[in-house]
Amino acid sequence: MTQTTTGIQTFRIVVFGLTFGMLVFQCVTDEWTHFGGPFRHLTIWGLTASTISAWFMLQLSMGWSAARREVFASVTVVLNLTVLLMYWKIYFEDPSLFYGVDGAPAPWYEEYFLHGLGPAMQIFDALFVLGVFTRIRAVAAWVIALPVLYLSWIEFVIRPLNFDPVGSVTNGLPYLFLNNLDVAGRAIFYLTTTVTMLVLMLLAWGLAALIKKVRPSSPEASRSAPTAP
Repeated sequence: MTQTTTGIQTFRIVVFGLTFGMLVFQCVTDEWTHFGGPFRHLTIWGLTASTISAWFMLQLSMGWSAARREVFASVTVVLNLTVLLMYWKIYFEDPSLFYGVDGAPAPWYEEYFLHGLGPAMQIFDALFVLGVFTRIRAVAAWVIALPVLYLSWIEFVIRPLNFDPVGSVTNGLPYLFLNNLDVAGRAIFYLTTTVTMLVLMLLAWGLAALIKKVRPSSPEASRSAPTAP
């Protein structure tokens, strides 16, 4: 699909403005009483990746860059799908696993943007407008590396430097339910999450291939060589 039409430019301006604005809002309104602030949470990693991806796509549409950054956009799709799946699965099972018995979610506009509209806009742009998952080996390498980086961050940096949330087994991990799992339980959960990310990657790859099959690629896309993230 042509990346420089007025409609796509406008769409990407809106997407970047909203995602960047929400990222700034999260950083400003977080009390930073916990080490790592909002960046303790995978949702904010997803929001940050979406903001960067939106900026790359906006640059492409405005003619400021010819780089498509498809690998980065593809990995961000997988990260956002993981955030959506994990959040809503756990939320519908038991919201207290996130917020505690007496806790409450963030205001509705934050929750629906962070766990709905924000990821959905990036996924739509990457799959249906940009056209991604053309370098599946590079994407797979990053999809495997990403949970290793995040889980190392929360286990070896965040947990030792924070005193709460307090669980029945440990404390400091950003999600309350993780603090109720022993080392073996957390290892199983982390492994399951990593496998889930790989499955989501394969599903998204298949969807991207289907989209390209039913819609001819534009000359612009064929002239642009994909670049590393």
